Amino acid sequence: MAKIILEPEGKRIPAHRGQTLLQVLSDSGVILESLCGGFGACGKDKVLIVRGQESLNPLTRSEEKFLTLDEARKGYRLACQARIIEDWDIVVFVPPESRAKPTQRKVVSEGYMRNVKLDPLVKRIKVVLRAPSLEDPRSDYERLVDTLRKMLETNDVKASLDVLREIPDKARNSNWSLSLVLWGNEIVSIEETTSQRPVYGLAVDIGTSKIVVHLVNLENGKIERVAFAENPQLSYGEDIMSRMSYANIGPENLQRLHRLLIDAINSLIEKVVSEAGVSSEDIYEAVIVGNTAMHHFFLGLPTRYLSSSPFTPVITRSYSLEAREAGLKINRRGKVTVLPVIAGYVGADAVADALSTGLIEKRENVLLVDIGTNTEIFAGNTEDFVTCSTPSGPALEGGHITFGMKAVDGAIERVTIDEGGDVEYRTINNAPPSGICGSGIIDAVAQLFLRGIIDKRGKFVEGSATERLIRDEKGRGYVIAWSDETSIGKNIVLWEKDISEFLLAKAAIYAGISIAIKRRKLDPENLSEVLIAGSFGYYIDPFHAKVVGMIPDVELEKIKFVGNTAIAGADLALLSRKAREEAEIIAKRARYFELSLDPLFNKEFAYALQLPHRELERFPSIAEIVARKDL
Repeated sequence: MAKIILEPEGKRIPAHRGQTLLQVLSDSGVILESLCGGFGACGKDKVLIVRGQESLNPLTRSEEKFLTLDEARKGYRLACQARIIEDWDIVVFVPPESRAKPTQRKVVSEGYMRNVKLDPLVKRIKVVLRAPSLEDPRSDYERLVDTLRKMLETNDVKASLDVLREIPDKARNSNWSLSLVLWGNEIVSIEETTSQRPVYGLAVDIGTSKIVVHLVNLENGKIERVAFAENPQLSYGEDIMSRMSYANIGPENLQRLHRLLIDAINSLIEKVVSEAGVSSEDIYEAVIVGNTAMHHFFLGLPTRYLSSSPFTPVITRSYSLEAREAGLKINRRGKVTVLPVIAGYVGADAVADALSTGLIEKRENVLLVDIGTNTEIFAGNTEDFVTCSTPSGPALEGGHITFGMKAVDGAIERVTIDEGGDVEYRTINNAPPSGICGSGIIDAVAQLFLRGIIDKRGKFVEGSATERLIRDEKGRGYVIAWSDETSIGKNIVLWEKDISEFLLAKAAIYAGISIAIKRRKLDPENLSEVLIAGSFGYYIDPFHAKVVGMIPDVELEKIKFVGNTAIAGADLALLSRKAREEAEIIAKRARYFELSLDPLFNKEFAYALQLPHRELERFPSIAEIVARKDL
């Protein structure tokens, strides 16, 4: 058995031949920024081998791609590629920039939620029954059901076997005055006395990179507590396809991804109930949203056929099961409801986006875009709306960008470049810069273009009079922050290849938007609103998003940032039966089209690779600026 000595902690970790350093460190709780899930495709999990290089396999092709010659000579490896081949000690130093920082992330945990009448599916009611007699010998259950049928005006009243077992003693001990908790027309809890405790619900948004939980008081509609955490599946891939590839290897891998989600949600449940001073037994329903892959991982459903054409989900309609079956630590008889999905890559989170923003009530045409690793798009109004999804990739969250990172402390989130090419930046929580996140990348690319430092193809213009424009073995780059300003002791540089990666992401988003608008037979000027949803979208500068050509050239006042509408949609489903019915309507009425099959996609994508677009007439306000600058 080998031993990993982890520096600077000095921690000693047992390891076995055949394991990668990433696997060993992950199992011991040391989480690295492995955005690709250990496939050697991101280069983020660099570690320094201080001693014991001979116990590892030779450099792989991925490492030769991502490590400079100087880094390789010094002993740097990619943790996912460095595999143990000998049973000798290995001393490993993990640099700060390679470590994930889940607790410091900047997250939007709430979003716009339209007003609805408070009418939750879960309710506590009081019933008073007439005691049995020789004149009225009905069974205890029939006695209770007959009373409820009159109160609820329905014949469809149900109860589990567990509830049946409790009725006789509890009814008599309370002198036939009972407090019931109902889920719709089903009795989920029965108590001997009239309880004064509120009933609660849980809204859960399982994102690709984070999980958000709301504890909701179902009697007054108030969100009592909010908590979030990184999605622990990040260790198995930053993107959905990497995780599904891992799950498809075998059922034990799928089960591991499933358990990671359940354990993470249960930890968040413990946090919110502790902070609110309530019991998890008073939570009687959880509403779950997430993209279709997260939906399947949560339910433990296979993703083999979801991950390949024609991308078929196991189930699309909403689905409810008991909390004990789902494994969530709420009332064991409580319900867990997963909202419907639309297609393989338009999931319950997108349905929740549309639900929260009231898409099916909009009489004027709107564009709704939830920007993330996958970007979901809706276009239309109450009469007709289309939807699609585009794989925008991890570049917007720092993936594939040399100094890219998530929105955590020290990430450069705002960039301004003056006429002389000098830079002013702002970091999250004003910490010393350690990298650049998505909003900062958009700012930087837009500003470089507006200052004429890069051309419309994202290439640096020769002769730009600024000392920040540098060249080395990586090619040409622009220094955003000098090494003496940073926490990592290196220049933070936006390289030409980084700009190319960003342009791929923004082109995919714009191509999806453009085709959705065309499919709905709209023009950008026909849009009354452009709603930008999601944590990432909440922080972008709308003008710079137009400059780079990520969103259509509409008036700035039409652009509205609506935050985490996925979790807000889950809240609505908890609070309103009508909203829950609307979620089903949205899923059924949405006209979904598969973007990869659209004959226009390749052309739209190729044209959108330029700044802001090859057809500059699509961006008239930006074209005016370009003309004045003669870019």
